[in-house]
Amino acid sequence: MTPEALMRKVSDSFAKADLKPLFDAVDDNIVWKSGSLFEGIFRFGGVYEKRIGVFDVTLQITTVYFFRKIEPIEFVSAGDVVWGLFRIEADYMPRGDVNAPAKCVNFTSAIRWRVRGDKIVEHQAFFDTAGLLVQQDEYA
Repeated sequence: MTPEALMRKVSDSFAKADLKPLFDAVDDNIVWKSGSLFEGIFRFGGVYEKRIGVFDVTLQITTVYFFRKIEPIEFVSAGDVVWGLFRIEADYMPRGDVNAPAKCVNFTSAIRWRVRGDKIVEHQAFFDTAGLLVQQDEYA
């Protein structure tokens, strides 16, 4: 499978709340860099390593965001590297307040993978962190 085909498969499944294709594609020694490398800005900020790190970060992301739509805009690949640009719509559930209403957030994310042998060995995501925080009423 090409790196682009793998990213399409994983993103299509993630949009349907099916994480199995992602977990199947993760290399045992993956390095996963979150969209915000600083811990504390977002619950899932930082660098995660190995398969257990991917389980940890996806748990943190999916307990705060329910993804309504992940729409691919563009894929670009060269060799073992693939970039994807996605339009994302999600419900954000504020931390610590189970009675608070969810807030709809919209943002664009760029994701870069290095793929070897149908396995993701590097992941890095980029998005407008300030814009997302404003939508979540967490930044003024």
